[in-house]
Amino acid sequence: MTAQITPTQPDRLGRRTAVSLSALAGIGYAAAWIISQSVGAPNPSVAASGSQVVAAFAGRSGPNLAMFALAEGAAAIALVAVMTAAARAARRGGQRRAGLAAAAFGIAVAAVSWTELALGTWLISGLVPDRHGATAGAVYHAIMRIDGAKMFLLGAMALAISQLARRSPILPRWLAPLGALLAAALVTSGLGFLLLIPGLASAVYVSGVLLLIFVAATGIALRSAKGGRPWFSPTSVTG
Repeated sequence: MTAQITPTQPDRLGRRTAVSLSALAGIGYAAAWIISQSVGAPNPSVAASGSQVVAAFAGRSGPNLAMFALAEGAAAIALVAVMTAAARAARRGGQRRAGLAAAAFGIAVAAVSWTELALGTWLISGLVPDRHGATAGAVYHAIMRIDGAKMFLLGAMALAISQLARRSPILPRWLAPLGALLAAALVTSGLGFLLLIPGLASAVYVSGVLLLIFVAATGIALRSAKGGRPWFSPTSVTG
């Protein structure tokens, strides 16, 4: 009797590694955001004047830069990892279009986040120390408006994942209504940031929490996803 390992074993191990990374990325996304809000960086109103922005950020470059690096840098990388893992699983489950949409929106969100990181670094390291109030205010408002646009992209991403959860067994069905609720909350808070309206922008406290739960849950759910075909292939035995 000769046991033969099928050619699918390396592919199987690659998939197991990928889904394990998706769980870590989902948890890492939430952790990066939570830590970014715990480093002691100020949170001026979306409509703060240039002088208010300078006063809020002055003398606190360490926490401010850490906040931008975590929220717009590390979190963006983790988000791309989760969405690309979802796209791979969706392709195996016969939902290639929804998976590609989720990945595309996730990558677009990351690109916007890295733009915000660059602008935030300039604001904190250059404009605030030099007390360029007018320019600091303009850059800060640009970051807020860009953040609003990013929320619309996140909403579209949530709807793509929601569609995937409805149509494929690779994600739990309860992610579908959660994704729709998240998209609505993100549109509301996104309008507040885009239009610099503090009242609407405060909806981010709802959309932000929902987003962390949604992304983390998606990454963790992919950990056990089968994508329409088994993760394990039986070993064939020949005589």
